[in-house]
Amino acid sequence: MKLKIVLSLLSASSLLFLSPAANAQASTKIISHQQQYWLRVYEKIRLGNGWTFHVEIEDRRYASPDRQYQWLLPALHLHKDLGNGWEAAIGFSYYSTSLPQDGAKAITIVQPELRPFQEFDYKQSIGKLLISHRYRLEERYLRKTVGTGLAPGYNFNFRVRYQLQLDYPVITGKTGNSSLHIRVYDEPMLNFGSSIVRNTFDQNRLYGALNYRVNKSFQLEAGYLYYFQEKSDGDHYVSRDILRVTLYHSLNFR
Repeated sequence: MKLKIVLSLLSASSLLFLSPAANAQASTKIISHQQQYWLRVYEKIRLGNGWTFHVEIEDRRYASPDRQYQWLLPALHLHKDLGNGWEAAIGFSYYSTSLPQDGAKAITIVQPELRPFQEFDYKQSIGKLLISHRYRLEERYLRKTVGTGLAPGYNFNFRVRYQLQLDYPVITGKTGNSSLHIRVYDEPMLNFGSSIVRNTFDQNRLYGALNYRVNKSFQLEAGYLYYFQEKSDGDHYVSRDILRVTLYHSLNFR
């Protein structure tokens, strides 16, 4: 019964992704399609006393022709275990986005973004199934642009995002260290702030992957990410089919 409730929640969350797509098609709004691949390294450092430091680096690229879409270099976040499955975190991400956001066109501007964020995470288990909830608030500072160059100052808005993730082991090695997991998540994101006029809905990400845990320190994950986003004018949408590969590494200084 509990598993059915969780799956129902995941299905309901995905409606936030499906509704904008259906509405966009019904009103003949413009939807462009892209193919990308994202390569990520994720380091987790356990510091003791419930503190954990996370470092992420990711290269996001268009598949054909192969050119830069975005660098995440880096994301840094500090987590504190609050007990009873809860964690609190603060962090900062630096992004650089190659414009225009069209892999068939040459890069004219590389736009920086500064993104502080705060989040709460909650984990619960039902048998072998691990259910994770992530509630994140972001403050986004995007460098202003004019023509084919950068302009002084930043545009600012808030964004909230909620991720519901399910993780289930399907194969466990004899030693108990190695295992193969199925991982799926859905993550809708909403914009708000004085600069947001027509795109309160920002995007939805729907993801499915296989995660191979080599040992306690290393994991390798490969998955498919469907990314649907509304542009700031409210008339243009982009859907992306993305191959995402992640190498996870953990260090323990406790």
